[in-house]
Amino acid sequence: MKSLAKKSIALLLAASAAGTLLAGCGQSTPPSGTGADSSAASVAASQTAAETVDCKYVVPGDEPQGYGEVIKLINEKLQKDGVGINLSIQYIPWDSWDSKVNIMLSTGEDFDMFAVMNDRVTLSNYAARGALSDISDAMKKYGENITKNCPDSAMKNGQVNGVQYGIPAWWFESATAPEITVRTDLLKEYGIQEVPKTFDELTDDYVQIMKNWKGASKPYLPLLGANNSDFGVAAKTYSSWPYMVYEKMIYVGQDGTIKDFFETDEFKQDCANARKWYQAGLINPDVITFTSDQLNNQLNAGDWFVYFGTYGSSLDNIKKNYPNVTSDDFQMIDFAPDKPYLRPYGTRNMSAVPTSSKHPESAVKLVNWIYANQDNYDLFLYGREGTDYKKTGDKSREDIINSATSTPLWYFPDWMIGNLNLERTATGTPEATNKMLYSKRDNIVDGIASSFTFDASKVQTQMTDVNTQISAAIVPIACGVKDYDGNFANALSLLKKAGIDDIIAEFKSQFQKFQGK
Repeated sequence: MKSLAKKSIALLLAASAAGTLLAGCGQSTPPSGTGADSSAASVAASQTAAETVDCKYVVPGDEPQGYGEVIKLINEKLQKDGVGINLSIQYIPWDSWDSKVNIMLSTGEDFDMFAVMNDRVTLSNYAARGALSDISDAMKKYGENITKNCPDSAMKNGQVNGVQYGIPAWWFESATAPEITVRTDLLKEYGIQEVPKTFDELTDDYVQIMKNWKGASKPYLPLLGANNSDFGVAAKTYSSWPYMVYEKMIYVGQDGTIKDFFETDEFKQDCANARKWYQAGLINPDVITFTSDQLNNQLNAGDWFVYFGTYGSSLDNIKKNYPNVTSDDFQMIDFAPDKPYLRPYGTRNMSAVPTSSKHPESAVKLVNWIYANQDNYDLFLYGREGTDYKKTGDKSREDIINSATSTPLWYFPDWMIGNLNLERTATGTPEATNKMLYSKRDNIVDGIASSFTFDASKVQTQMTDVNTQISAAIVPIACGVKDYDGNFANALSLLKKAGIDDIIAEFKSQFQKFQGK
């Protein structure tokens, strides 16, 4: 599923992958002694060793330089704690991830857990192929810490037709849309005394800053036009809020209304807002061809005033051009603070167990151990304290960067297996980001479809064709490059021919079945 919050996720993934690590602790040697106590210890150690099984965890990315040392520490701690598993991690490069995993699943290769990213291949897609093991019983028997640390919506996101296939990674709060980050240091620099409270005030402030800009590059709205099918910056102010947009095209209201998002008044208003900004020169004329590398470069250079997302990187990059910027110079704007945020899903990232696993319970045991206490979590996620990271507070850390690789010697991404209750945020992360993404907040409601996972396998051809037309015909309108009135009718016709009505009908059918109707 896609939500209005989707714009920040890619940045957050990149930020997390650059800094999530491990800390070593624990002893592998059983206590020494003499006589009966020594004998009993030896027998216990022998029994534990006999019961220990291998657990291979398959993940995307490159093996960190400190893998050998850290995995040894993890396994020593697992042994000491009597978990009964011996962990190994297999890394697969991102550019071959999907194809390699599909081959491993189809050939029955022996491994025990792998990363699932619902925005790439959904859990339900894997389940529909018969590729996943049912871990419902294992979760009940070995997953106490998992269920304790994950909300019900996250646990249900790991289910397909009531069967638990996934172990959720509830690593950030998804109730964020619409996300609007502004730089308060720039407000002050350009003589604006108050943070804008409405869309029109934000527009006026932005025009003033753009007109008087002193930086090297114009502070256009950082926006990946090719991925932008809605401009929902003001969505929370609409009378129909709360609602969510899934799969970039399916409107789901809290009253259960399901329809084509592009045929709604909300989309029409989004397009009007985007057109207003484009004509005011706030959106890059080349927005459609703007790349992710260009986006990251702009964000890190600091040549921006407002961003529809959360800035999750360290401030070290921005400080090169804006040396006085601090973690307090970013603020999230809420145009309708009296209305609740909507949680579109519990989590989109999780671990699953293939049917080829000889010990499917081992994955549950591993994650349950990670969530057992802060020490285990720090060990697995953040590395060796003093070598890979330093604790800078109860819930924060400073990464120790290796000069040769520009990364810590060990890291494991929070987004893949992390948990909000145990996560440490990186030093230098803006406070506004921490409060929005990594802190428990009030005034949040679960979306009516937050626990539902859409299986698009029956309409996969239509999904491909519709997404092609969204990119070609909808995106220019959604980004304000083309006006709505003169171009939408043709765009809608193309969507209809591509099969968007079939997708909406299939989503509605599955959702009604999910609700028991």
